[in-house]
Amino acid sequence: MTALLAAYKNETTKLLRRKKYIVFLIIGIVICVGAALVGGVVLSDLSMRSAGFIVNLAPTPMGVLPFFLQIMLPLLIFMAATDLITTEEAEHTMKAMICRPVERWKLYTSKLLAITSYVVVYLGCIFVVSTVLNLIFGRGMDVGEIFLAFMAYALTVLPLFVLISFSALVALLGRSGTLVMLVLIVTYLAMHVLPLFFPILSELLFTSYLGWHRIWIGVLPAAPRLLHMSLVVFGYGVVFFMAGSLVFDRKEY
Repeated sequence: MTALLAAYKNETTKLLRRKKYIVFLIIGIVICVGAALVGGVVLSDLSMRSAGFIVNLAPTPMGVLPFFLQIMLPLLIFMAATDLITTEEAEHTMKAMICRPVERWKLYTSKLLAITSYVVVYLGCIFVVSTVLNLIFGRGMDVGEIFLAFMAYALTVLPLFVLISFSALVALLGRSGTLVMLVLIVTYLAMHVLPLFFPILSELLFTSYLGWHRIWIGVLPAAPRLLHMSLVVFGYGVVFFMAGSLVFDRKEY
């Protein structure tokens, strides 16, 4: 456990030393402020704010969550996985890391945990900022609404970890950071487009469950369906994590 914690601290430090991740966090906050200004000041007329594309920009935690969940965070996850795995292999720094007295699966796990921690911090900042902005520009939220919004943000961590595990697995198979990013983005877009033509894939592809907080916040589906969806998400997570661990353990650097 000590070795895992030390590796996790090292990977987290390396990730945060790349200034672009701090910049993207600031950009996320700026997006929330911009949405609040647009939704709360410029579009003060309620009839204007009822437009479909404006509702998604409402200065509320739940209003800004879909944008970050479907667009911003996946891009950041792809970049982080590429930086911590593919880029380190290309720069020949991975070999020095695996020579340390740390088991490979612990080193690999620490990389995934470092990315997950960044995602959690990012979500936390967006939640706090959007909540405060809603109190300033919106109608305000009672304790129950704030708690539900917090639970929604917390529930997104699991499907995002599945995406992190998938991204890390793809990053292990590539040698060029640019190519890995391209493959991840194209694959992610394809997983969103395919269900439009083949609806049955909407329950089979793990990207369909990024917004699964909506399942738990509100009217719960029937128990068999809820169990099925939960098993799909957990199953993808286990498969991607185990496959990545095996590839990383046997890969020659």
